[in-house]
Amino acid sequence: QAALMAALANKSSVALSRRCTTAHTSISSNSCALVPQRRALSASSSSGQQQGEQRRQRLRWLVRQTSLLRAVRLRYLLAAGAAAVAFESNRRYSEFKAGLSDTGWLTDRLRSFAELAANAGNGAAAKVRHVVDQKDHMHSAMQDFQSWLARHGSRTYTSLVSTGSDSAKRASAVAASWFSFDSDGKQQQPQEQQPDEQLRQQMLELQAKYQRELESLESEVRALRSQLAEAKRASRGGGSGSFSVSGGGGRQLHKSLVELYSEVLDALSEHDSKFSVADHLPRVVVVGDQSSGKTSVLEMIAKARIFPRGAGEMMTRAPVQVTLAEGPYHVARFKDNPSREYDLTQESELAALRDTIERRMRSVVQSGGTVSAETISLSVQGPGLPRMVLVDLPGIISTETRGMASQTREAIRQLASQHMRNPNSIILCVADACVDPERSNAFDLVARHDPSGRRTIFVLTKLDLAERDRISPDRIGRLLAGRLLPLKALGYFAVVTGSGGADESIPAIQRYEEQFFRNSQFFKEGVLSVSQMTAANMAQAVSRRFWALVQESVEAQADAFKASRFNLETEWKHMFPGRRQYSRAELFERARSDLLDEVIALSALPAKHWEDSLRAGLERSLTPQALDALLEFSALCNNGEDPSSHSAAAELQSRLDIWLRKWADTELPSQCVQTAWEELYAQLDGLPRQPDHDPVLEPLQAAVRAEARKAHRWDPKAEGALRVLQMAALDERAVPTRADWDGAVALLRRVLQRRLAEVESELAKSCGPGAWERWTQWRGRTEAQQRLVQLSNELRNCLLTGAAVGGRRNPAELSDEDLIAVRRNLLTKGVEGVTDEELRSAWPLVYRQFALRCGLDSCAQCAKLYYHYQQRIGTAADCIAVPFFYRVGRMLDATSSALRQQIVNNEAHRLEKAVKSVLDAWADDPAKLREYLRGRSVQLAEDVQRLRLVEEKLDQFIEALNATKDPKRSR
Repeated sequence: QAALMAALANKSSVALSRRCTTAHTSISSNSCALVPQRRALSASSSSGQQQGEQRRQRLRWLVRQTSLLRAVRLRYLLAAGAAAVAFESNRRYSEFKAGLSDTGWLTDRLRSFAELAANAGNGAAAKVRHVVDQKDHMHSAMQDFQSWLARHGSRTYTSLVSTGSDSAKRASAVAASWFSFDSDGKQQQPQEQQPDEQLRQQMLELQAKYQRELESLESEVRALRSQLAEAKRASRGGGSGSFSVSGGGGRQLHKSLVELYSEVLDALSEHDSKFSVADHLPRVVVVGDQSSGKTSVLEMIAKARIFPRGAGEMMTRAPVQVTLAEGPYHVARFKDNPSREYDLTQESELAALRDTIERRMRSVVQSGGTVSAETISLSVQGPGLPRMVLVDLPGIISTETRGMASQTREAIRQLASQHMRNPNSIILCVADACVDPERSNAFDLVARHDPSGRRTIFVLTKLDLAERDRISPDRIGRLLAGRLLPLKALGYFAVVTGSGGADESIPAIQRYEEQFFRNSQFFKEGVLSVSQMTAANMAQAVSRRFWALVQESVEAQADAFKASRFNLETEWKHMFPGRRQYSRAELFERARSDLLDEVIALSALPAKHWEDSLRAGLERSLTPQALDALLEFSALCNNGEDPSSHSAAAELQSRLDIWLRKWADTELPSQCVQTAWEELYAQLDGLPRQPDHDPVLEPLQAAVRAEARKAHRWDPKAEGALRVLQMAALDERAVPTRADWDGAVALLRRVLQRRLAEVESELAKSCGPGAWERWTQWRGRTEAQQRLVQLSNELRNCLLTGAAVGGRRNPAELSDEDLIAVRRNLLTKGVEGVTDEELRSAWPLVYRQFALRCGLDSCAQCAKLYYHYQQRIGTAADCIAVPFFYRVGRMLDATSSALRQQIVNNEAHRLEKAVKSVLDAWADDPAKLREYLRGRSVQLAEDVQRLRLVEEKLDQFIEALNATKDPKRSR
């Protein structure tokens, strides 16, 4: 105000100064103009007198003008002062009006009974008239009670109804659920007074009596409303609810105001933490030390023992958002499973609900952690429940005990700060009356987030234990008056949450609380006022404050969300022009469709394509084993005789027959199935992508294929069918035609070439770079590699000269004579210190390379010897490998054809089931979707769509909220 007045005065002063300056300038100029005139007057006396008179008149006019300007300046100062006084008066009137008590709860409770009776049937109308009579009787009784208090002149009554209207005073005396506020928003504390025990006892008894009568009337009204709703449904074929929200197919869903508001909060809680939107919607945040009674207070408000309990241990491990709403039946349900209702009047259902909440808390806590920031949403409906949304947080601790994760204390404090940081949240600070306030960990945290106490309500629990332990009444009084702690609060309440029994019911706790406060020394000595006692008064006060904040802030929040969505949509248009926005759920459905189309496309592949790919895969995986067996048995049968001799060939043929039969009977079918399984997924991965394929989907599709591959199992009957086919194919030993002979030779050549390339690659890796690499890439060999090269060359020379293959022994092994000969040759070349171990370790690769090269040479010769084989000429004995690989080739052909039929007829469908199973499991797993569907486009589209959902729910809630303010609009 001072600044405004100073600004107005300054502005007026500047304007007047400018005008005065102009006037003085005009006077000076006029004075200068009069000088030559004065000289002319001295020259002419007759004309000078006349001109002098004119000059004096002009000067008098200038003086009057200057005086007028000074008067105008004073007018501006007076106008500025009047404006400041008007502004200050308007401000004080606004503060006075805001400080008046809200009596809207009476309109909420005392509905239009006449309208209710007009819409009801004959039987219901009689009940309504009875309820109206009871209501009138109650009003007269309340007026008598007020008059009685006025006659006694109690200062307790004066402090109780010192502010507010007449209806507010009657509400304070009847329900005792009202606390008043001064102009600063602080609860007015009762004045110190002399205790009047008889007066206080009568006040408490009257309060309990009228409270019971009011609850009885409310229950009758609820029953009548239920009857009216059933009558309307029967007559109109529809239901009645608080507010109608359009559903699918023209169906009307009826939801209460608090349920609509809870849906808004649930939509906001699903937001990704990386996307920051100012969520300042009101909630009631329950904060306090561990074991201070937070959860018990919440249960008293919900009128059900719904939370897990434990003596001295942490039970609340994650935030639990509880939406309280009034309803005909006392039930609870989780937001993500609304079909499952828990009847809170049944102890077995309460136990099941507590177990479910505990399991959910443990499931959201990550491995190795103690608490989680993920919110569990629960809805509770019941008769007489206050309408609001509460969030129960883990209790604040001072020390981390064994079994807790590191940084648990800090994690709890950060979680509490995150919820209290909301400027529109109501902080329900719960404290234990038996614990010294100086030892509390919650008070400083609450005071830091709400230093003025504009949104904090203080609740003191366990007053019965404090009285039993003889806690100082003066200390309790100063604590509830806000004079003991630096913590400021909007209101102070004292509650009792039970006598200590673990299985104590809510009605029993309420009776115990009423009995305690009736006989409490704290109340008799004036420490407590009527408005500060019982959980019912506290719940009503919190509910009123909650809805006041909702009405004040919800429209501003809706505008903020609209602005955020506009900014995100602008960013999308700049970064991804022309692209449609898909959420993660929509992208997942696209990926599902593409994957299932790909699986179906496998069955549509041509039969020749399947058989060629399967045969190539079988050839790569099986023929190396056949070649190894052939080389091994050839070395065993070469015992000094001519390899082309009849006995050596017969022995080799016998060994190969035995090995083939054993192979087909044991390992071969399973190896073929494994190869077909790998080829199936290779074909799935190699299918061409659709033209509109989105690269964002690729990580998810690859992960689904990998998971389906783990889950997919080949039909166990397939191996038995393959075994029969393979045994029959391997039993045919003769090569019937020249084409079959050439095909077997080509197969043998391919196998030898692949194996020779592998052996030479391994040799090159061991011996270092060759001559070409050394010259072109400037690479050199180490001393060990150079030594290995010298050893390999000498062993290769021995093989070429036949020194290591003579005698009656296995040429795949070096004898002592061979070792001596090789060392002697190396010594002559200057290589000293060669050991037997070095030679034996270098020998297998050298011998394998030599044998494969000899096999390739023999393969080229055998290609021309089909006639010798057909005529059983002895030279064909060197080509025993060709019939062997002919049998292997026939087995490969038969196996690839059988596997192709199994894939098309059975395995493609089994794969489709495995893919569907993985997709169904991941569809309800948001973590999987966030893990595999990444990218700025995904996150941006997700944020835009979620903000649209929040806006839609906020608009529905605001419309319903406005309907409650405008009865004509609601009707």
